[in-house]
Amino acid sequence: MKNKILLSNLFILLICVNTLFGQPRKEVVGYYPSWKWRTNPNHLMTPDKIPYNKLTVVVYSFFKPMPDGSVCGRDSIGDRFILNGENVRINGEIKSGTSLVTEAHRHGVKVLISIGGWDDATEFPQLSASEEKRARFAQSCVEQIQKYGFDGIDIDWEYPCYADHRGTPADKENFTKLLQITRERLDEYGKKTDSHFLLTAALPAVDRVTQNYEMEKIAPLLDMLNIMTYDLNGEWDSLSGHNAPLYAPTSDDTLRNLDAAFNLFTVKYHIPASKINLGVPFYGHTYRDCQALYSVHHGVDTIHFSDQGCFFADLKQSKEKFIQKWDERAKVPYYIVPAWNELISYDDEESVRLKAQYILDHQACGLIIWEITGDYLLDGSTPLLDAINTVFKK
Repeated sequence: MKNKILLSNLFILLICVNTLFGQPRKEVVGYYPSWKWRTNPNHLMTPDKIPYNKLTVVVYSFFKPMPDGSVCGRDSIGDRFILNGENVRINGEIKSGTSLVTEAHRHGVKVLISIGGWDDATEFPQLSASEEKRARFAQSCVEQIQKYGFDGIDIDWEYPCYADHRGTPADKENFTKLLQITRERLDEYGKKTDSHFLLTAALPAVDRVTQNYEMEKIAPLLDMLNIMTYDLNGEWDSLSGHNAPLYAPTSDDTLRNLDAAFNLFTVKYHIPASKINLGVPFYGHTYRDCQALYSVHHGVDTIHFSDQGCFFADLKQSKEKFIQKWDERAKVPYYIVPAWNELISYDDEESVRLKAQYILDHQACGLIIWEITGDYLLDGSTPLLDAINTVFKK
């Protein structure tokens, strides 16, 4: 009897330890920018400081597609510092590097590279139109996996058929072809190494853009579909609005929110919820000369925030100047800043908890985060990531 009690207590202890320190039950996919180390060298979330026990996947962003179809790193020094773990000189001081892949694997976390992004999507149309270049792209993806030890590839083409990024109507079919050859090459290499390499894609959240994809064809090729349910409103719009509402904020704006995006993919495109990751932003949007939602503004605030954006950590440092508001319909907060005559749309601990709970309630795959350095505070804490884990580790 005594032994049974001891075994029972040990089992309970193991469950508690796993709950406290183990990986979350749902996917927590954190994008990690290759260039961010340049912006604040005195407060870096270097690979040794990433809270891996709160993540399941880290996506190193970005590599870029080249005109010949190959891919390469966007920041060669960042790649050496973060991927290779080399020491580099930053502002005259030598910073010790740590390998992201080594650290992540030590904690049981996968690492992917994301190829593309908003600034480096312009080569996708021409390379995807060429059978030879598509094959070169797929092979180059395998070569990066071999070189760095990545666990897969995330393709972030923003967006097929988008004219401002050299898009053409042929992109819709060619994107499928690009994924197909990449899936084939990853699987071929996986057979040789007895591994499965992930293929994911960052995808838009609204119907007018998703129409430029062959969703029914690309979904089976992907392990996870990463839906970018943020930037749903921003300084590019004539009126202020929420960056990432969970639900429709008004009866006139029912399409730009996380719930609508989930229904778009699961109902219209019949994609299993178990393959869908929805997005949470660790940053916000600012609106100058504006103190009310759905009001005219004069663009983004570059006086109080850097050109890298308005991140949660930045807001925490200045919150005593802000008046916090909560949109009960959209389930997201926003700030009014009278001293600056400004409105800020952002996510806080409560709104990301609600989004994490939505994932559980709808049996989705998990959440993606752009990006994980955004809530890294000066004391090393990560409030938004902790809020997600509070829900996912229940």
